[in-house]
Amino acid sequence: MVLNVQGFVDEKIEEIRRIVNDEKALIAVSGGVDSTTCAVLTHKAIYENLQCVFIDTGFMRLGEPEKVKSFFEELDLPFKIIDARERFMELLKGLEDAEEKRKVFRQTFYDVLSESAKEEDCKFLVQGTIAPDWIETKGGIKTQHNVLEQIGINPVEKFGFQVIEPIAYLYKDQVREVANFLGIKTDTSQRQPFPGPGLLVRVIGEVTKEKLDIEKKATEIVERNIEGSQYFAAIIDNEEIENENNIEKLTTDFFNVNQVEVKVPKNLVTGVKGDLRAYKKLAALTIRLNSGLFKPTIEKLVQLQVNIISENPDFTRVAYNITEKPRKGKYIILVRSINTRDYMTAKVTEIPWENLEKTAEEIMKKCKEISEVYYDVTPKPPSTVEYE
Repeated sequence: MVLNVQGFVDEKIEEIRRIVNDEKALIAVSGGVDSTTCAVLTHKAIYENLQCVFIDTGFMRLGEPEKVKSFFEELDLPFKIIDARERFMELLKGLEDAEEKRKVFRQTFYDVLSESAKEEDCKFLVQGTIAPDWIETKGGIKTQHNVLEQIGINPVEKFGFQVIEPIAYLYKDQVREVANFLGIKTDTSQRQPFPGPGLLVRVIGEVTKEKLDIEKKATEIVERNIEGSQYFAAIIDNEEIENENNIEKLTTDFFNVNQVEVKVPKNLVTGVKGDLRAYKKLAALTIRLNSGLFKPTIEKLVQLQVNIISENPDFTRVAYNITEKPRKGKYIILVRSINTRDYMTAKVTEIPWENLEKTAEEIMKKCKEISEVYYDVTPKPPSTVEYE
């Protein structure tokens, strides 16, 4: 659908102004395009009656809170940071299930916002929910932290504020159009998406300080070396389960090779089966030749992935080892890069092997507890963009 950006902006400014009237509104901002667009749009409607807050959950990129603070000061919007790192880590301690983690994060996130709204005397919360957020949550694929009313949660009763979602029916490409129209800098309007729960959903399984610290280092390396619509690192425990499958044979036959290793981590990952969430296994593949690591094209690996998942319904993702010199370690890093327009479907990015090897080598050098680095070769569907 072609968006009339001028008409959309005028309509939303009038709508926000009418709803908020002379009251105050709070908005939680992350530095991403969705929340930033909502903040600028809302400020044009209610000016000084808007308060922007950044909740430091501890799950942001290295240096992110400081960067966001500087950016919002440039925009001349009222801004403050709420340090809730210890609170989030304590409440998430011991949890491994992806949906349970997301729900605890959502509850804690809104508890913090509710407290802040009362302090600031704000009766409204503005948030940057977009169409894929509530579509995936209502569809049972995964719980997005910023979806409430669409799944029957009354924010007024539960948290004490009315929610306003100006861009809830837009897709990511349309949000970028609005951001550009509002004069938001390109490095923000075109910035790759970052999940609301942050690196929490990229620390697969239980979140520990050690895993989170490694994930932050790996994220910085991947974002510097890899490109795509969205590209990042995830960390998973290097603990395997015994599993009967035909993946080794499928791989051997597909490439006509015989040095194939299939690792199945104990932690499950999120995917999509039909229109439903699928919390299933990951197949981590390694192929070596006498000369070293086998380096097929990404396109070929994606084709192999189709065969593997179609014949093994208890798997939802396939990743391929890009580590020249693996070692013993407690964790594995998964590199993910996809290209997409609306984030409802996504293709695996054709990253050159030299980029993948450079990335893996740097991760292995700077993250001592990592055993191997894999490249995820699963499109959406059958996978989701994120792992949890």
